[in-house]
Amino acid sequence: MNNSWAWLLLTVSVMASPQRSVPTSDQRSDVMLAVVSRDARMRGMGVGEETEKGTAYVEPLAHLTPSGVWRSLPCFADRDGKHYTDQQNACSQFGREYLSKPHTYTVVSAEGRGATINAAPATLNECFDYTGTGTYSGAKIRMPAIAASSIDFFSDGPPPQLLHDAVAMPVLKAFAAAVPGGLDSSSNLKVFSLRLEGQDLALVQRSYAEGSGKSLKLIFAIGAVEQGQFRLLHWKQNTGDEDEVMLGTVHLMNGRDFLITTVIDPEGQWFRVYGIRQGKLAMVYSGGGSSC
Repeated sequence: MNNSWAWLLLTVSVMASPQRSVPTSDQRSDVMLAVVSRDARMRGMGVGEETEKGTAYVEPLAHLTPSGVWRSLPCFADRDGKHYTDQQNACSQFGREYLSKPHTYTVVSAEGRGATINAAPATLNECFDYTGTGTYSGAKIRMPAIAASSIDFFSDGPPPQLLHDAVAMPVLKAFAAAVPGGLDSSSNLKVFSLRLEGQDLALVQRSYAEGSGKSLKLIFAIGAVEQGQFRLLHWKQNTGDEDEVMLGTVHLMNGRDFLITTVIDPEGQWFRVYGIRQGKLAMVYSGGGSSC
């Protein structure tokens, strides 16, 4: 009888003890992604000779899980409907716990793939900007590249391709007919082809640099060309002062593909990520960056 009571008390004690949450395998294996560029504005080419070793700017982008879930950084620009509750404390903590330490990344995008990035400790400025500096080695980095703290679940994939005049012309003609409100001009528009999870897509963009100071709309659009028609899948509605440009793509071993862009407006800079959700193109992440 005594043994029965002892067993019962032990069982109740175990059931009543606090249950600790165990992190999922995805949470344990999150990797940090960062954008690496020879240009401080995280776009275009840097200055100086193109070599397999040099200095670069490094900016943390997001956490990514092996299944393809994007997780926000604790310090991010207030954009795309996402609002922070305590930016000062969250950014300060992020600065102490992550930015204040050196980090090593490996490039997982086609641009500079395999290069090793040694990022120096970074500090926050008054706009919560945390772009730092670092060195790269092992591959040339001409344009912005995407790097990760671990390459375990990334794979090779085809990079976006810039279409030149003869091939781009029919795409632009079809695009002009699909633009909401009509296209102001076909001048300085760049057309890229890319493939996300088996879907062939066309990306059309015009940025500040590509507009060359003219009062042209800042365009970023993604669509599919079918039987000579441009089917618009995404249209950046703010064509006045929001400048969005493609950085590159990353590919996961599980078949997920993502397109990463950088966005600049008069108040700040941040990133967007596009992917395929339930068979359709969607913005799957917005975050990182700084804002004043």
